[in-house]
Amino acid sequence: MTFAAKIAAPVLAALSLATVAQAEEVVLAAPGAGATLHEGGIDMSVYTRETDDSALELTAIYTPRISAYAPAHLRMALNEGDAVSFGLPGAPGVTYSFARSAQGVTVRADETAVQLASN
Repeated sequence: MTFAAKIAAPVLAALSLATVAQAEEVVLAAPGAGATLHEGGIDMSVYTRETDDSALELTAIYTPRISAYAPAHLRMALNEGDAVSFGLPGAPGVTYSFARSAQGVTVRADETAVQLASN
């Protein structure tokens, strides 16, 4: 192995590890606001609307980018201070977080490494 190859291999490995953890975030500042996220092979459109009480209803429509699946939907009511995080079926490397604050509803997609547990 040449000297350049000995140096390049660890540098390339470190760069690939540095790009594993990525995130995309949008803030829906007002009822009726919408946005899209494209993280970890999933395309997601989100929007909010007012409800009869003080909650904002968030609707998300998502689908894997390379797929023959029909889009899936999820809905949740978020009150001031509510926050939730979860993964989606068929998207093992992405965690989605939804939080409501005075600034609006923040939607975040974090691409994470898949970890296996074993005994």
